[in-house]
Amino acid sequence: LMPQSTDPTLAAKASTLPENSARQLAGSYSLRVIIFLLAHLPLALAMESFWPLATAHAVLVTLAGLRWALLGRSRLVMYTLAYIAASEVLWRMTEARVFWEFGKYALGLVALVALVAEWRRAGGRLRTFEPLLLLAALLPAVALAMLDLSLDEAFDQISFNLSAYLALALAALYLWGRPVARRAAGGLLLALLAPISGVLFLASYSTISQIGVDSFAGASSWIRSGDFGANQVSNVLSLGALAGFILLILLPRARAARFLIALLTMGMIVQSILTFSRGGLYSLILAGLALGMHLWRAPGARGRFLVLLALFTALVFGGIYPWLDDFSTGAVTARFQDLDTTGRLELAQADLLAFQENRLLGAGVGGSMPYHEYLLGDSIGTHTEYTRLLAEHGLFGVFIIALMGWMLLKRYVRTQPGLARGISAAMAVWSLSVMAHSATRIVAISLAFALALVDWQLN
Repeated sequence: LMPQSTDPTLAAKASTLPENSARQLAGSYSLRVIIFLLAHLPLALAMESFWPLATAHAVLVTLAGLRWALLGRSRLVMYTLAYIAASEVLWRMTEARVFWEFGKYALGLVALVALVAEWRRAGGRLRTFEPLLLLAALLPAVALAMLDLSLDEAFDQISFNLSAYLALALAALYLWGRPVARRAAGGLLLALLAPISGVLFLASYSTISQIGVDSFAGASSWIRSGDFGANQVSNVLSLGALAGFILLILLPRARAARFLIALLTMGMIVQSILTFSRGGLYSLILAGLALGMHLWRAPGARGRFLVLLALFTALVFGGIYPWLDDFSTGAVTARFQDLDTTGRLELAQADLLAFQENRLLGAGVGGSMPYHEYLLGDSIGTHTEYTRLLAEHGLFGVFIIALMGWMLLKRYVRTQPGLARGISAAMAVWSLSVMAHSATRIVAISLAFALALVDWQLN
């Protein structure tokens, strides 16, 4: 036992020390980030083991977003949009009992309610009209689908191919030119990173637990993708790695949190390689180059980017990649040296044939499928969104592609040079490149496109 001091001043100081230390610890930004990110690892495992939890997670996240939308909590609404986009693949992996395109409709609904609530308070003013014009340009192909297909089949095709555009348009209307300061940008990217950390955990767990069963021969692997579609997992992991890389540049001096984010970012790159689905990694590289090209006039951000690029390059090519190649007996190198498009080129050619025969209005939503079956013997969906737009929307598809480019360019020139413009460019390049090899399978593409339209205020 320590003797108690008779000095009342010392006694008062001593009594406040533990309380102040506890408050500092509880208020630590780094600690809160670590807890938030790490909590999604056991959460993902629990969601996979117990589907009602996965379903409850999807519903509760959407309801929380709707509540914040009605209350006008714009920062929390943005966080929710990012969180929903990142959670979509996690919900699909864990078999949440929601319909397949739930993430796209949930994101669009939250954005729509937030828009309506904001318009009622601000007098119904629109920041831009281009997203509405994009939706209008989709209508002729929708009408053709309703005429040519049965009601159920038309609805399925419209939902599968166009729900991403509904989410994109509504998110773009809400985020267009919206000021996002450094702190809010950090929170938004963390909301994007956390659910993807859960995807990483499930894919890594599946890879480790089935080492003796899995074979590295062949194309993309379901086992190394968490028993789910490798394209979707690889793409969302690449977006998580991009968010993590930006956070390492953006975050304040939170060393412990930055260390964890660096580990997660590296893990996402490695697992994206292991899926053997190459598109996600290629899109990450392109987006990273777009980010780096914009940082030369931002000395602080440029320095961090170069240091991070050097460290990640040294780790990947100096240690991780050679180990992975040895572990897979050369399959990693063979896979990424393979230039086979796995049927994408043939699908694109079938789409172009459909466009040649239906130049004005297109073949209608879902109308490219018979051409796929005719040329490839299988009515599978396209993986190249741009040729699908031409095939099914005709000249309106050309207009949609041009309009999306115009929207990105218009916001790009109005964004602050440096890191802000770099983030917009990276998000735009990621979304556009993923659309080139994976169509619009996941709502993360829509969100990344909309994030390129934000007014990042990061100087």
